[in-house]
Amino acid sequence: MKKSYIVFGAGGSIGSAIVGHLRGGGHWVVSSPRKKNDQPGAVPENYSQGVIKVMEDVSNRKLLDLYARDLSKDKRFDGVIYAVGHCPPNGFPDAIKYPLSQLPLDEYQREVDMHQFGALNVFQSMIPYMKDGGLFLFITSAITRFEVLPPFLHAYHHTSVIAAEDWLIRGMRADPTVVGRNIKIHRIAPSAINTAFHHAGPKPPKLLQIADVAGAVMEAIESDVNVDRVMLPG
Repeated sequence: MKKSYIVFGAGGSIGSAIVGHLRGGGHWVVSSPRKKNDQPGAVPENYSQGVIKVMEDVSNRKLLDLYARDLSKDKRFDGVIYAVGHCPPNGFPDAIKYPLSQLPLDEYQREVDMHQFGALNVFQSMIPYMKDGGLFLFITSAITRFEVLPPFLHAYHHTSVIAAEDWLIRGMRADPTVVGRNIKIHRIAPSAINTAFHHAGPKPPKLLQIADVAGAVMEAIESDVNVDRVMLPG
């Protein structure tokens, strides 16, 4: 059945793959990258299976409310997929170079904006425009499942923000509006994925493939119950 989805973070490696899988399934998709030229292989506006509509800053609530209202003039959505992330210029080496004692606060703020303010803003702004029985799906991280990070991996700021996002997702599932309207809240939490993020520095011994994560998303959107899946390489 053809459904309507919006993918926030559509300009990233994971988001663009999810858009491709949804289009391939015949669904109508709003691709929401940060910038118009962010999306690999971007297609013209008003293409037959959806539109591309830039959302510059998901942490800006006023901007996001206007965005959601404009998108939903003539349409209600079956699903909202949140795949917002950030790949620093040098990828993985940039992301792990600061211990907490030296971490620039704007680096931490960026994580909070994406994985806390952004996630909650999208949830609150889009839920009025969701169909009953629809879904939100959040791409988070398996990093919180590791009790001890390797000594070189100064990623505790990211880990702490992801842990908070996990609790936000639990709270969304318990929200009276979500329960009353039978809206599902899915979480896909992959470990390291084979993207440009890992091309410039040391790589974990095993990496997931983007297609595997996108496939997990497609499986989740067909589920009648909340999906909470941690993905580790086999």
